Amino acid sequence: MIYHLITSLPMITCALFTVLIALEWNNCRLREQRTLFVFMLTTTVLYAGHYVFFNHVVHVVPFMDVVYVAANLAVYPLYLIYIIRLTARWKSWYYWGFLPAFLAALACGISLFTMSDEESSLFTEQYLYHNLTEGLTGTALLLAWIHTVCKIVFAIEVIITIVVGVQLIRRYDNAVNQFYADTDDKSMRNIKSIFYLIVIASVMSFVANVIGRYRFTDATYLLAFPSIAFTILLFAIGYLGLHREFSIIDMDRDKAIISKEENEKTALDRTLTERIVELVEKDKIFLQPDLKLEDLARMMSTNRTYIYQAINQQMGITFNEFINRQRIAHAEQLIAKNPNLSVNDIAIQSGFASLSSFYRNYKKYKKG
Repeated sequence: MIYHLITSLPMITCALFTVLIALEWNNCRLREQRTLFVFMLTTTVLYAGHYVFFNHVVHVVPFMDVVYVAANLAVYPLYLIYIIRLTARWKSWYYWGFLPAFLAALACGISLFTMSDEESSLFTEQYLYHNLTEGLTGTALLLAWIHTVCKIVFAIEVIITIVVGVQLIRRYDNAVNQFYADTDDKSMRNIKSIFYLIVIASVMSFVANVIGRYRFTDATYLLAFPSIAFTILLFAIGYLGLHREFSIIDMDRDKAIISKEENEKTALDRTLTERIVELVEKDKIFLQPDLKLEDLARMMSTNRTYIYQAINQQMGITFNEFINRQRIAHAEQLIAKNPNLSVNDIAIQSGFASLSSFYRNYKKYKKG
């Protein structure tokens, strides 16, 4: 009973989020959640393959192995596509990332179809459950080599996903910090944390892929750790994805609200910087929650480009840092004047949208 539960936990978790996202299909806050749906559906199929394998449903194993190989090579490209849809402009050629999964499914499927029942049984027993090629000939031996190639391709996919994913998340967060003062519900901070866990999971996947699933069969305690670890990780991915409400599309829409930016380079007038400082410090507009760069541009009846250049080039900081430094300075004044104020009141009266945002920025910008 415990063994069946351990081998089914990741599959059940992914199936649960697949259903939850499907129920929200027409009300998805982000179109990217539909990409997450495909990811969760694929991982459900992947772990269904694990369940069949580890529970020795031998008559289904050859067929599920074909499905498993394809799903295994599709999962990391799918998660990378999910990150891309959240953080960057979409390009149709990204779909080429599924080519290895398609070719692997095709190669394994044709091999399985052309094998006799005897060859299929021998392949399952010798190679899949014992990682041995002795006695394998013809198509069965070819299929074993295809599996080896798939392991190498899987390792390459993991590396590409990690390198590209980290770059995309950093670039996106930099853009958010330059455009918004309050970034709690917009940044990829939580997704980034999950992504770093995926790095660890990737190493685990790679190691398990190299040493072979067969080493975990019938070893309840040995199988329990990766099963529970992947269950927690997949739950976190599903939960955060289901509740995320902001992506690159929303940032582009916010940028489009303001007037079309001028492209020509002009010399910045230092009086603009002085006007910005005066408006922010004296009029205390930093107390306005969720203050955006476009709000400041609108108040000053000027172009967002000039505001951006004045803060970034003349002051040498981002809009996010400029506003939050003012808020923390104001918070320190409140603390000095009224030590009995609660932290929550200080955060709200200083313009922060949440306590977590206040704590994070207080650590960064407090004096002394």
